[in-house]
Amino acid sequence: MSTKKDTRSVKLERLFSLRCLPIRFGLTQRLDLLIFPYISGNKNILCPISTTRKVLGEFMFILAPINHANDMKHLAQSGADEFYIGFYETSWASNNERFYDLNRMSDFAEDANRYSLPELIEPIEEAHRLGKKIYVTLNAPYYNPNQLRMLQEYIRKLKEFKVDGVIVSNLRVADICRQEGISAVASTMCGVYNTQILSTYAMSGVKRVIVPRDVRIEDVKRMKESFPEIEFEVFMMRNGCKFSDANCLGFHCYPHGALCRTLKFSKKQIGGTNLTFDLAQQLFFNDMMFKELYEHDACGMCAIYDFTEMNIHALKIVGRAAEQEHIAKSITMVKANIAIAEQSSSRKEYLENMVFPSDPKTCFMGLSCYYPEIRFGAKHKLSD
Repeated sequence: MSTKKDTRSVKLERLFSLRCLPIRFGLTQRLDLLIFPYISGNKNILCPISTTRKVLGEFMFILAPINHANDMKHLAQSGADEFYIGFYETSWASNNERFYDLNRMSDFAEDANRYSLPELIEPIEEAHRLGKKIYVTLNAPYYNPNQLRMLQEYIRKLKEFKVDGVIVSNLRVADICRQEGISAVASTMCGVYNTQILSTYAMSGVKRVIVPRDVRIEDVKRMKESFPEIEFEVFMMRNGCKFSDANCLGFHCYPHGALCRTLKFSKKQIGGTNLTFDLAQQLFFNDMMFKELYEHDACGMCAIYDFTEMNIHALKIVGRAAEQEHIAKSITMVKANIAIAEQSSSRKEYLENMVFPSDPKTCFMGLSCYYPEIRFGAKHKLSD
């Protein structure tokens, strides 16, 4: 057997062992092909592997939402490397009005926060039994001084449970985490849009940052190059938003009238003076297009090759209130595309071979892209 083939065999062995690919991901008898399940059906996709890709770098993790410890094994088998979870606490509810959230999805109740604080020991221990890390969300938009004191008690308990980190929404909660000796992850609520903001959080001891949805690929790269010691987590699948979390003071709930849902479903009327039929038609079409297609089912998989080149730490799947089977399918697709990206010699090669979501509405207009500049150019990014 040739040296070249030996080297590639080692690469493939490393790829499949370190990434713990599900058993349904198999190798064909040819070493230059990987076989992946096509998500929307039963057929398989044969993905050619480049022979020119340089030695594989560090692999990216897939971070998955969890709301039930019983689902963790299935999601881990699907390819999840890390988990994040929320919780509810009766002491918080009894001491605060319902308008004060404990985390960004408190009003989803058990749909997104199944466990109380004492009960979190179960999913934390299950994650560690599976050899996975798990993070807890404390990322509401605002906490008053009394609430911060309550959070400090919660964080002390989370440290006792040996949680791997807390996802925070501001510097004050990050400071509490540092005081209590637990890792803080800067969430999108922190608004880390540039190196200056990132520097502030880095000086506060934050070692991991979730990049906001609307940051360009080039800006992610710039921040990563400026702070190589920071772990970067980027959005990858599901539940996009047309607004910036850091600058949104709305509630993620139906009773309070979430801003995004209110604008989307409120009655609209097209009118005005000198409004021609052609202009009215354009306005109507534009409104319907953004209502029905924008962030239909957000996806960032076209950017996976770029993220492998940057050594991004984790790709985030969104959806703590979602059906776990849907989460598992997203994980499987992302897993397949990470493997393809690691064996591609260029972005072009990756884009030609990647696995696409089954619903064409997700892709072909660029309205559900987390990173539309990859296929549609920089002008397509909403933040312009």
